[in-house]
Amino acid sequence: MQTNGTKAPIAVGVVDNDALTLGALRALLDHMDGIGVTWTSDDGAHAIDLCRDPHSRPDVLLIDMSMEPLPGTEVCRRIRKAGLGVGLVCITSFTLRTYAAQAARAGAQAIVSKTDLPGMRNAILHAAHGKASLSPVASVVFHDVDTTDSGAAIDVTNNGTTTGRIGATSPVATVADSVTTMPSTRELQIIRMLADGMETDAISQALSLSRYTIATYLKRACDKLGARNRANLIAICERRGLL
Repeated sequence: MQTNGTKAPIAVGVVDNDALTLGALRALLDHMDGIGVTWTSDDGAHAIDLCRDPHSRPDVLLIDMSMEPLPGTEVCRRIRKAGLGVGLVCITSFTLRTYAAQAARAGAQAIVSKTDLPGMRNAILHAAHGKASLSPVASVVFHDVDTTDSGAAIDVTNNGTTTGRIGATSPVATVADSVTTMPSTRELQIIRMLADGMETDAISQALSLSRYTIATYLKRACDKLGARNRANLIAICERRGLL
C-alpha cells in the first residue's frame, strides 16, 4: 500500500504479559524507520483474535515466549494453523537457546533477545516478507513461510515438519532439541530460588504463595522437563541455561 508515493511502514503487533515491556517496545519500535506499532496486547488469545481480524491483522507479530496462561509457542502454532499471513518474530529475556527450538517448531521466523533492538528490526523486516532470520543456535533452523493469507491451515508435527497443507513454503523447522515444553516464568522463578538455597517456607513467604502452590508449580516443571525430583530439576535447568 502506498500513500503519496511513500511506502507504508510495516504494521507490527506486540504481545507480552509485562505492561512495562509493552510500553517500552511500542516507543522503541515506533522510532524505527519503516516500522509502526498498530497495537499491543498483554494476552496471547486476544492477540490471536486481532490477527484473525483482517482489519487489525499486522504484517508481523512480535511475541514474548514466556507468557501465561498461553505461551508464545502456542500463539505461533495457532496463527500458523489458521493460515494467517502474519510474520512471526519471537522475543525473550532468557538466553536464546532456551526457546529457539520451540519457536522454530511452532512456525516463527526468528527469535531475538528483547535487548537486541537492531536484531529485532532486521527480524521484523525479514518476517514481513516471509523470510526467516539466521538462527542464534547452530542446531536450530528457521524457515521462510508464505505470508499470503491462504485461508487454509498447516499442521505442525512434533518433529517440526508440515503435513503438506497450504500455508508454508517449506518445513517449519529442523531441530535437534527434543524438548517441547518449557517451564513457565513463575516455575522458573521458583526453581531459581531453590537453586539459590531457599527453603520452601522462605519461597512461600517471598512470593505470597502457599506451600501447596509452590509444590504444584515444581511438580509441573518436573513433568515438563522429565525431572525425577527437585535436585534433578535444578540440574536439568542448569544444563539448559535456564538459571
